[in-house]
Amino acid sequence: MIRRSIVLLVLATMVGVAACASMSVHPHREIFDDVPAKIDPGARYLFHMHGWVVERYGPAGAVSVDRYYWRWTVEAFADREFVVISEARASTDVQAYALTVARQVARLRAAGVPSDHITVTGMSKGGVITVLTTAAIADPNVRFVVLAGCAHLWDNGIRTGFQAFGRAPQGRVLSMYDRYDSDVWSCSRYFRNSPGLTFKEMIFDAGRGHALFYTPDRLWVDPAVAWALGREID
Repeated sequence: MIRRSIVLLVLATMVGVAACASMSVHPHREIFDDVPAKIDPGARYLFHMHGWVVERYGPAGAVSVDRYYWRWTVEAFADREFVVISEARASTDVQAYALTVARQVARLRAAGVPSDHITVTGMSKGGVITVLTTAAIADPNVRFVVLAGCAHLWDNGIRTGFQAFGRAPQGRVLSMYDRYDSDVWSCSRYFRNSPGLTFKEMIFDAGRGHALFYTPDRLWVDPAVAWALGREID
């Protein structure tokens, strides 16, 4: 009976990995923790900021504690032919890190990368940073994807950050979250209609809450990639 249970557990794990890895895999992934020394102006660049649990426990610990596979998400984006910039952060001040990302984006722009070939994404606390980068970067053509990033507990931090930057959010912003995530609410409160801002929100009924974004599920990866590529999404 014990042996049969182990076999079933292994099979279930294999199915889960296959579902996440079902996206087309390319032999050469371009993944960096900072803007690469050699910038290709014709490439598409995608920043991804992980959630708090990686700050607290590290990438391996996040898997053990919460089954949060940040690295899988980074690889999934790289498999879609983005140059991915994603750092395993330690304890992070969200305002300061938003300015760091803004400086990185400025380096790409200075090297000739078009604004609409740059996408900033983040999950949970990384999503909070992504929300703040919309004001720190303030470019109407840069794309942003916020994954369960508008948390109740960060409301004051987000509003304070916007005030500190002294600029309104700009860019093409896509927010996504699971309706059953009790920690977050709609990002629409931060992205009112204004010049230079496009906002869209997708609410899933996956029943997985925050954990929906712990693995690169195609439910959210596909629309995130479409948004980064400037395609229409439902």
